[in-house]
This record gives sequence, C-alpha cells and structure tokens, in this order.
Amino acid sequence: MSRAFSSQAWTVGLAVVLVMTAGANLTPGFGAAERENSSGKAAKSPVVIELFTSQGCSSCPPADRFLSELASSTDLEIVALSFHVDYWNYIGWTDPFSSSAWSDRQRRYARTFGGNRVYTPQMVVNGRWEGVGSNRAEISKLLERARSEAARAELVVSAELVADRLVVAVGTHLRESEVGPESLGLWVAIVENDLVTAVGRGENASKTLRNDRVVRHLEKAGGSGRPVGAGTSLEIALESGWRRDRLSVVAFLQGTDSLGIYGAAESAVTDST
Repeated sequence: MSRAFSSQAWTVGLAVVLVMTAGANLTPGFGAAERENSSGKAAKSPVVIELFTSQGCSSCPPADRFLSELASSTDLEIVALSFHVDYWNYIGWTDPFSSSAWSDRQRRYARTFGGNRVYTPQMVVNGRWEGVGSNRAEISKLLERARSEAARAELVVSAELVADRLVVAVGTHLRESEVGPESLGLWVAIVENDLVTAVGRGENASKTLRNDRVVRHLEKAGGSGRPVGAGTSLEIALESGWRRDRLSVVAFLQGTDSLGIYGAAESAVTDST
C-alpha cells in the first residue's frame, strides 16, 4: 500500500542546464557509430526510472528492491534514480539520504500530472508516466510503453576522479524530427549503490535497509533554452560520506515544462590516481 501526502501550494523550479547542438562533434566523442545500432537503425535511449522513496515508509522497501533489480537487469536498458524524500522524517526516523529538494522535485511532477498528491513509493518513468513503485505489473507496462517509443536524443557522458573532485563531460545529439519547440535542460546526477542502514526508529524500526541508485547530488551545468554550444564539462567536489568505488554519473535531457525525458546516459567513474 502506498503512502500519500497532499501538498500545499508551492513553487519549485527545475534546474535547466547547458545542452548541445544537434549533430555537433561533441566532447566526449559522439559519432555516427554511437547514434546507430548494428542494424543501421537509430539507437534506443535508455529508459529513466525515478523512484521517490523513504526509509521512514514501511511500504517502500519492496519498491527499493524492485528498483535494484531493474537497474541490474541485463535484459533492460534502464537508468535508475532513487530520490529519498524528506516528508516522512517527522514520524521518528530521519532518512540520511533525504532532501527537501527531492520532495520538491516530486511535487513538480505531481503538478505536471494534474494534481497535488505526492506519495511513496512512486516511480516516474521517463518523466511522463507514474505508478506505485512496488506494483511490478503496473511499472512493467509503463516500461514497455517507454521502450516502444523512438529515441528523441542520445547522450554520452564520462566521469573521472581527480583528487577529491569528479570531472564530468557530457555530449548530446538531438533527433530534430522527434523534438518539438520545448526548451530543454540537462541534469547531471551522482548516484551511489549498496548503502546499508540500520534503522532505529519509525515504521521500519529494527530493520536493516539496503538502498541502491541513491541520488547524492544533482548539478546544473550552464544555460537554458534550446540547444546551444558543442559540449560541456563540470567539476563536482566529492563529499566525505561518498564511497568512490560505488559511484556512477547519470546525465539526462528533460523538458522544462512537460518534464518528459528525451534521453539519458550513465558512466562508471574512472580513477586517475
């Protein structure tokens, strides 16, 4: 059973970041081989799943496990993101991975979907459809729907550890025939796997929870509007609580009004030391 909240009036803006010119030579390299599969057809973009969850919600662990399974599947091309909301913290357990920014992100989706109700566990697929995160049948149908659609953009991303910083480079190729007039933004997220927490209070008291694909950081990298420029890079300072060997970097291109996701990519982190 999902757990719901009704939000009060609020204003939250999705960060909009630099996107690149369609067909440009990008950094890192993005040539025709990356834009086509072996049959010569346009490559499919990975499906992005965002899970809104909380360690303070007793309904969430099954959805957390489901997200881990989806992320590790070899049959599906999925980019999974776990956003831990903060509105369950009041019941006795403060989720160490929670953020008000993630709650605001979920509320923006709620408003875009035509309501003000937020709940956990919720999965949002490609920014366009939502369902109860523990309902495997419902989410599987949404995944099939997303996978049946043509890619609207392809992204390439790389990430390298340099001392105590992550150096991230992103390139984007837009398929103009699939992209309308909507302004677009590029999000760059740091995610961490295999986070284990002994929960001391709240609805999951005395349980040990494992969380994967936890969003630790979300960064905007530049301007706004339709694609401009030829590529972008940014440096992100590592926080002391992040385990370097469990990190990866995700980039995804998202409509600023519809919140639909046009394309995504993920990279493991390489260590230059």
